Amino acid sequence: MQKLETQAVVIGGGITGCGVLRDLAMRGIQAMLFERGNLSEGTSGNFHGLLHSGGRYAVKDQPAARECIHENRILHQIAPQAIEDTGGFFITLNDEDEEFLPRFLAGCEEVGIPTEVFSSTEALKEEPQLSPRVRHAVAVPDGSVDSWDLCIGSVNAAKELGARVFLFTPVTEVLRQGDRVIGVKAVDQTSGEEYEVHAEYVINASGPWADKIARLAGITIPMVLSKGTMVVLDSRPVTRAINRCRYPTDGDIIVPVGTTVILGTTSVTVEDPDHFSVEEWEVFKMLEEGIEMVPMIENMSIQRCYGGVRPLYEPPDELQGVEEGREVSRAHFVLDHEELDSIGGFVTITGGKVTTFRLMAQDTVDLVCKKMGIDAPCRTHLEPLPLG
Repeated sequence: MQKLETQAVVIGGGITGCGVLRDLAMRGIQAMLFERGNLSEGTSGNFHGLLHSGGRYAVKDQPAARECIHENRILHQIAPQAIEDTGGFFITLNDEDEEFLPRFLAGCEEVGIPTEVFSSTEALKEEPQLSPRVRHAVAVPDGSVDSWDLCIGSVNAAKELGARVFLFTPVTEVLRQGDRVIGVKAVDQTSGEEYEVHAEYVINASGPWADKIARLAGITIPMVLSKGTMVVLDSRPVTRAINRCRYPTDGDIIVPVGTTVILGTTSVTVEDPDHFSVEEWEVFKMLEEGIEMVPMIENMSIQRCYGGVRPLYEPPDELQGVEEGREVSRAHFVLDHEELDSIGGFVTITGGKVTTFRLMAQDTVDLVCKKMGIDAPCRTHLEPLPLG
């Protein structure tokens, strides 16, 4: 068994863990990341590809909307190579959508999302394949983003500063000494090499597996695990990301990615992020809703279907009676387990979006620095991500 020492261990090689590793390294903190598979293999590699403007949450979840528009602008500056700046439309098709429109516009204005309203004629001129029933379209700064580029760019930046990354090396134990976490044990699944790593702080950035990792430290994290199913079609009938202008529900996003579009997404509560399936009704629902917005989808072919699990957290007293994932905020939470569970040396970052990964990392590392007595401001918003 190799025995190693570092200042911080990050568990999870999705977009959040990679962002945390980069931020730690940029602040001069020695860090190691352990991931049970490959980078971006979990939720980060199985989402719909949307770079959120925040419009989707402007009415119902304004904290998440503010995070999205703030980070959308930063990512355009530091990682343009990962973004296709498609723009987005929120479209109205019926009276119910039209009734929602003023609330949508007011919500966007309140959180700082720029909008431009197009008439039916103007919208169809911009996007000819939209339904002829379209009444209005609201332009917002949505886009599409490649999570792999963000992950590998973050990891490359961290490695250049001395960080170490262990892939296909799951954490098997979280080491405790009394009421403090002091490190982890992990096993390389390719070589069989075992590691015992002692650290001042362990950061749990394992997404929907956060509760499983926390239980290794004797901690329970109340979470809602929300599966989203997506459908990839064989061509790209729209140039913009298309959203239905209404409260978020199943099947109301079409995201252009490369030469395809991705239809999303459902929200189905699951018990285990390792055991779920894409169900037939979900695929039919994505197609049905997509056809309403873009009728030619009916004549397109499915390339593949896939699903990802969202890690959603709310304080325990706010989870009473929550059954559906759409009822839980998409904002992120940094959990200080010393304050919450009287166990020091252990922090969890959960919730959030791919769009907000940099801010999630910043807030996490701010807390770790404060606890370690390190005065080093975040610079991740100032320095570009290297190419993957």
